[in-house]
Amino acid sequence: MIEDLLEDIGVEDLRPMYDEIGGRCPMHEQRTGERENHPRHWSINRGTGVHHCFSCGYSGSLVKLIIDLTKMGLWEAYQLLHRFDVDLDLPAEEVWIPPLPAVKVEEKLSEFGPPPERAMKRRRLRPEAVKRFGVRWDVEESGWVLPIHGPSGDLWGWQIKTPDWVRNRPPGIRKSLTLFGVNIRHDGVGVVLVESPLDAMYLDGLGYPAMATFGAEISDTQMRLVIERFDELTLSLDNDKAGRNETERLLALRWHHRLPIHIFDYRGVTAKDPGECTPEQIHAVMADAPLAAFWST
Repeated sequence: MIEDLLEDIGVEDLRPMYDEIGGRCPMHEQRTGERENHPRHWSINRGTGVHHCFSCGYSGSLVKLIIDLTKMGLWEAYQLLHRFDVDLDLPAEEVWIPPLPAVKVEEKLSEFGPPPERAMKRRRLRPEAVKRFGVRWDVEESGWVLPIHGPSGDLWGWQIKTPDWVRNRPPGIRKSLTLFGVNIRHDGVGVVLVESPLDAMYLDGLGYPAMATFGAEISDTQMRLVIERFDELTLSLDNDKAGRNETERLLALRWHHRLPIHIFDYRGVTAKDPGECTPEQIHAVMADAPLAAFWST
């Protein structure tokens, strides 16, 4: 039973609440420096294993909770679920098989050269960030070649981006099932999520771990990838109607109840996306990014 598992990993003051289980937030003291006096803010869903503390903001999956409290590895955490006979009602993941094997994608990418210095300067990209993300350059099309990795790090394909058009290779690649930068080891507890891979590299070069969605629409799979890897998120979609609508949609779905979400607020900034912001503007907006619960258009 899930109650037995929670007790085994050290969650205290458990109390059943129909489809939820309440308890003392197991990370409150570590995150705030104080023990929670009234354990009424943390709960976990029996079916999905998704948990959240409305006091300190700690949230995530049951597997992540096990890892955080016991320091187990991922495989051991799933073994513990099996030992306590916990069968979570997780949403089915969409299965997609890339049309090209990873080795073929690597061969294709090797045909492209490094981005020219003028192109990196124009987008204010640091060479070390470009190299870390494995980005190349298509000389014939004068465009960026952006690798697309699957959640496990295997190469699925690439995107060619010029000022006038964007093409995905191979055609039909399912970008909604992954994120640009998902294969990169990001230090820290949080990440910035943007639309454009070029904006992700720009922020990364300024010291902000970042990933990109390849567009304004963010899928449930992409949000779950963020939750699995990070403790908090700064949502930085473009400063246009599509970006604002998507931000409002995600908040209406209460994703900010599953992990703390800050909003990149463009008020006072005329830029249409993070890539148009100066480094000084980025630092200022990031420092004051409000929590989703206190943000409004």
